[in-house]
Amino acid sequence: MTNAKRKHTNPLSILHSRSSHLPSRRSARGTYRVMPAMRRTFLAAAAAVVVIASAQQASAVGCDDTAIYVKHGYHVNEAWPWPYVCPDRIAVREPFCIMINNGWRRQNLLGSYYFNPDTNQLNAAGQLRVQWIMTQAPPDHRSIFLERSLDPNVNSQRMAAVQEYATQVSMDGRAPQIAQTYLMSEGRPASIVDATNTKFQQSMPAPVLPTAQSASTSAAQ
Repeated sequence: MTNAKRKHTNPLSILHSRSSHLPSRRSARGTYRVMPAMRRTFLAAAAAVVVIASAQQASAVGCDDTAIYVKHGYHVNEAWPWPYVCPDRIAVREPFCIMINNGWRRQNLLGSYYFNPDTNQLNAAGQLRVQWIMTQAPPDHRSIFLERSLDPNVNSQRMAAVQEYATQVSMDGRAPQIAQTYLMSEGRPASIVDATNTKFQQSMPAPVLPTAQSASTSAAQ
């Protein structure tokens, strides 16, 4: 009976039953083909999204730059010609500033006539000049200029003398600004000027009206 069962068993049915539990090669190949296609589609979609986003951002930046440029141009045209005349005005005013500074340098210049030739100390005229500069001149122009000598020792002694006296007579507590210059002091010594004025006053006639006799004599002539 056992042999009869073995004779009636079909080997193809056994093979078919075993092969039904294994995966199909055709289905596996189909799965492998679908996965790369899905990946390519996903990457393409992501790239498209990035490109679109960057294009929108670039367009937004371009619009902002254009708006800023147009707005700036409007304000420039509205304010014209003010932004462009400022350098011209500065160039026109600069010579006046130079002339004013040169004038104050001449005004505050101390020549050799303001110093004692033996001691290089300030004489009476020099002290009055330094006092006027430190008390009467505008605060922005209280600089003292010394006529430079050929002897460096003379220059240093005169600088020290002016520094000491200017510090004594300063009213606002500012440190005196002293500088040397090659500008020559034009004029005469104060002693000659004083002598000339004194002689003029001594020889000046009395400020009175002439007498009647001298007036009639001059009329008859």
